[in-house]
Amino acid sequence: MSDAEIQSTTSRKTDPKAFISILRPQNCVIGGLTVISGIALAYGELYRQLLELAPLSTYLSLFIIGYAIYFLIAAGSNIVNDIYDIEIDKINRPHRALPSGRMTIRQAWIYTGVLSLIAVLLSFLIGLISVVIVIAFAIIGYSYAAKVKTLGLAGNFMVAFSFAFGEIFGSFIYSETFGVLVIPVPTWLFFVTAFMILQARETIKGAEDVEGDALRDVRTIARIYGYRAAAGVAAVLNFIGVICYVLVWILSYADWILWPLLLLGAIVVSGAGLAPLLGPDKPKNLLLGSTLDKIGALVGLIAFVVVPLYGVVWF
Repeated sequence: MSDAEIQSTTSRKTDPKAFISILRPQNCVIGGLTVISGIALAYGELYRQLLELAPLSTYLSLFIIGYAIYFLIAAGSNIVNDIYDIEIDKINRPHRALPSGRMTIRQAWIYTGVLSLIAVLLSFLIGLISVVIVIAFAIIGYSYAAKVKTLGLAGNFMVAFSFAFGEIFGSFIYSETFGVLVIPVPTWLFFVTAFMILQARETIKGAEDVEGDALRDVRTIARIYGYRAAAGVAAVLNFIGVICYVLVWILSYADWILWPLLLLGAIVVSGAGLAPLLGPDKPKNLLLGSTLDKIGALVGLIAFVVVPLYGVVWF
């Protein structure tokens, strides 16, 4: 079938639901919590220093705008990723919007452009520096999908960075609004925690997708060095993430009354590091490791939001 015939067929099968599923909204919703965390951490730091006395609710609009910007850019990156991965997804994930023919590539590009434009316009409500950061953030995400992903480890790095950057972005946009640069130590610890866990998950996913990745010659650790090496790297990354996470409590940036979050996050991510090691070439072990990393990231993000807000009155 020719390209023209394919486009004609897919146009007739366009499904409105595809415009939601291609965003992978669940990932965007979870990732957006990093921005909320970053804002809360910066606010909490000034609150402790008695430099910030205004109620946190004063910055509710900032939470909403920051979250929306992250969601839109992350969603756009997911669409671009699917555009360039269409041949791989025909093998690994044929149910997705583009390989299944429920959306055309042209529609996907237009969709990406609209989401990106809205994100940039929203950033003008914060400040010019935020506009520059948002544009750079979008370029990084789209570049990954277009080219850098095929570089394997470097591609994983950009995915993890894009997700974790929400922590720093949140603290920064609060700083720009308040007029004082505040990126506190716990922001950096949470950033490294999220970065390591996501880097580990991408490494495990590379082991899961070896067959499809061969089509674009994606140089993942699993393809170049084997499953055991990928499992080892993922384990190291996960354990570094656990260490940074625990340090938040050890260094007294979190109240020990929140120990259930500490224990749950540390156990889940440690399990994510161990599961692939017990069967590097077994799909079930890889899936378990990837799933535990996703759960661990969610638990961590909840902690990232709860920790700085604990004891701070919201009114």
